[in-house]
Amino acid sequence: MTKTNYPPGWLSDISFVVIFAKYQGKWVYCWHKRRGSFEHPGGHVEQNETPVQAAKRELYEESGITDCKLIPLWDYEQKWGDGVGRNNGRVYFAEVHALGELPESEMSRVELFESVPENYTYDAAEEARDLERIEDMLRAFRE
Repeated sequence: MTKTNYPPGWLSDISFVVIFAKYQGKWVYCWHKRRGSFEHPGGHVEQNETPVQAAKRELYEESGITDCKLIPLWDYEQKWGDGVGRNNGRVYFAEVHALGELPESEMSRVELFESVPENYTYDAAEEARDLERIEDMLRAFRE
């Protein structure tokens, strides 16, 4: 699969959201029960739901977080291996003010990390690049 990034709001038909959350200077990761590994909150945008509504819902369902500032960072188009199919997604950053209680979901716990955790579900090198990119973006917002 190939992934191309775009500015937030660039793509229409967003079907998936991913939320990079940070609390007290550390990254929030959720332990996925079935996969047996850590990942970010995220999921599909449901019918009649906007991407930001989906991000808020997924963040709560998978981490218990409701008290945060949510910022869209970038859109991405992920083309499938067949070269025909694709998914459009939007990546958000959540500046978390308080952790909440984790509701019953596919996640069993929430942990905080300074970098990519050992047992990460997806490509750890790509994840490290994304974390660095987000840190650069946040520095630029502060300046």
